[in-house]
Amino acid sequence: MGFIITTDRPIGDRRWIELSIPGAQTGILLFTPEGHEDRVGTFFNGSFGCDSVQYEYERLLEKGVTFLAPPELKPFPHVYFQDPDGNTFFLSSR
Repeated sequence: MGFIITTDRPIGDRRWIELSIPGAQTGILLFTPEGHEDRVGTFFNGSFGCDSVQYEYERLLEKGVTFLAPPELKPFPHVYFQDPDGNTFFLSSR
């Protein structure tokens, strides 16, 4: 996805990971709070936007990203993909 890991440190038996987005002030924090361990390997409650889902699908597929299916174009361009932990993410065209 192009994120840069800015922090990756253990907190007990967990990890605190901060990601920056090149060219943006917004960042992403990856952390599983106590009591939410059952969320690991499920659907991420958010989405990512891009200019072209088809382009990103092909680019990420070449990098080994796992997709649930090829992009759907209707009702709008979108695709679902997974990380190595089985978390599912949503990517759509703006």
